[in-house]
Amino acid sequence: MDEALEIAYVPARARIEARRGGTVAGFVEFGLRADAAVLAYTEVDEVHAAPLLGAALELLRDRGYRIVPLCPRVRAFLHAHPERRDGVDTRFLDPVPPRRVA
Repeated sequence: MDEALEIAYVPARARIEARRGGTVAGFVEFGLRADAAVLAYTEVDEVHAAPLLGAALELLRDRGYRIVPLCPRVRAFLHAHPERRDGVDTRFLDPVPPRRVA
């Protein structure tokens, strides 16, 4: 039987974890600065990436933090999901690559 994915806020380790069956399937490390959560590092496979990153952004925003996406994986997720940019400091996002003209 496939275990449900659980998202856990682990402030003692400064990270948000995705867990399946009690085993850590991935995590996002962050640092807190006044009103901002600085997302610095992500370790997760492709299967768990979108659920983990989406939940991490929502969880930190719900706690009142502005999101500072320093992690390249988080920035890539935000480019792929612009609807998730609410509360994100977009100055840290990479410019969108220009479209190829045929």
